[in-house]
Amino acid sequence: MFNKNFIFLLSILFLLLIQVHVNAVTHNYVPRNIDIERSPKNILVGSLFGGRSHVKPMLDVTTILAERGHNVILLTTGKYEPSSEYPGLKQITLGPKLDPKNHDINIHSDVDFRAMAQLMGITLNTYNETYEKFKNAAKEYNIDLFFCDFMGNHACIDIAHNLKKPVVGFTSFIQFVDPKPYKSDPFFGCNAISLENESFFERFKCSLIRPLEKAYVYWSPGRQLNNIRNQMNIKAASENLSKLSLALIDTFFGFELPQTLPPNVQEIGPVLSEEYPPLTPELSDFINSHKRVIYVAFGTRFFTTTENNNKILQSLVEVINKKLVDGVIWALSETSKDDFYPTLNLTDGTQLQTLPVLNNKHPHIHITKFAPQFAVLNHTNTKLFFSHGGAGSVHESLYTGTPMLVLPLGGDQRGNAQRLKTAGVALSLNKYSLDVNDIVNKIDSLLKDEHVKKNSERMKFLARINSKRKYRAADLVEYILYSDSLLDENVDDTFLKEWVPAESRMGFIKANNLDIYITLIGFILTFIGGITFKLILQSSSVKIKSKKA
Repeated sequence: MFNKNFIFLLSILFLLLIQVHVNAVTHNYVPRNIDIERSPKNILVGSLFGGRSHVKPMLDVTTILAERGHNVILLTTGKYEPSSEYPGLKQITLGPKLDPKNHDINIHSDVDFRAMAQLMGITLNTYNETYEKFKNAAKEYNIDLFFCDFMGNHACIDIAHNLKKPVVGFTSFIQFVDPKPYKSDPFFGCNAISLENESFFERFKCSLIRPLEKAYVYWSPGRQLNNIRNQMNIKAASENLSKLSLALIDTFFGFELPQTLPPNVQEIGPVLSEEYPPLTPELSDFINSHKRVIYVAFGTRFFTTTENNNKILQSLVEVINKKLVDGVIWALSETSKDDFYPTLNLTDGTQLQTLPVLNNKHPHIHITKFAPQFAVLNHTNTKLFFSHGGAGSVHESLYTGTPMLVLPLGGDQRGNAQRLKTAGVALSLNKYSLDVNDIVNKIDSLLKDEHVKKNSERMKFLARINSKRKYRAADLVEYILYSDSLLDENVDDTFLKEWVPAESRMGFIKANNLDIYITLIGFILTFIGGITFKLILQSSSVKIKSKKA
């Protein structure tokens, strides 16, 4: 009995000694201080094209900065309608929303680098006014940093450069910022997003012919822009990496083809909001009463032909009749009821009037002008997204794990469609050869393919992991603001020089050591030539001697 009590007391004492030791050790540790001293800064968000696809992800990043005490001012064309998502946001308009329908741009053709050059020429007509609005806003709000949408936004980058303020570029199209010779995009007139498995002819075309064609197409508007800059005594600041403090790319690995990136280019996508507008009561009733729903939306800028609209509507009716799905929600943003033919000729020989369907008289088709897209995609009854393949739509679809049928209409959408197909979560259509049976068959395949379902789950996991990187984007912007506040006004040329790759300053030949290789080849050829010449002389001498003999 004594031994048991003694052992018990020793055990208690031993445990007490361990606890005291642990407490002592713990108390000796110094906690890591993660607090950052912040002073409010003024950030100007600038986008020439405006619209949800260009502005929203930028505001999702600056919302974090606003929560940290910084002031955010938005400068864009038109009126950013979903401003209720960002309460307290100050907005200055650059003028009416840029609408291709108001210009001589054929939206029904391929909206590629040629169309963008044409649109650039149109926007130059208002460059003076746009630059002055940026300049006035910068003075009125004492702007500390410019956050510029990369697409055609020359005035935003120019004013930052001339006021010697840091500038952060933003885009979802990595090829605009850091092109690689082994990657391309249909936007640049190539067939594929990767040249890895392409033929020599295709690589020759994409690596040599298309860049020359692009340089030729952009030469005239580029010269016009520089003439305007010279007239206004503005220092030219191209969208070269050396002119950007930081470039943020709204994309992520798994969707974007991998490539090496310099320190001042960061992939921070998919940028998504923390909260989204809920379903309207009408939409909620419809989607809850239909268990297999297709959501159709082609963005707020693109539209297709009347013939294609009818083919799409007929396809949706056909998949309902075949019981592949039991419901369709179609958000007609840029399309009106006048953009449809009056009658559909179905494959079973019957006819259907389109107007009653567009007026929501069909029990299984709900037509709306605008839908809270994320809420629709996030609903368990939504099984497929029929989309144009814009970056914002792609990110929301991947995040919710919704497979896609993509009808690319222009811009980066054909490249996005290829990336989605490579990831195994989508199939695509051709707007020039749209066929009802092809649409029906691809919808059937996407809904039944188990590989598509598994890949969608995999990509959902990746998208959700990477969606946290917008906080890193905000951190990097703050670092730039902090670094800029520590520098003297006269040393802006060296600002964040350690971020910018040396190749942007060295030039193509020196950065790739071509001068060294050319010199080496020259030495080798000279050496070989010398030996060859000597052998020729020796051979000639032998022949002469043999003749004399």
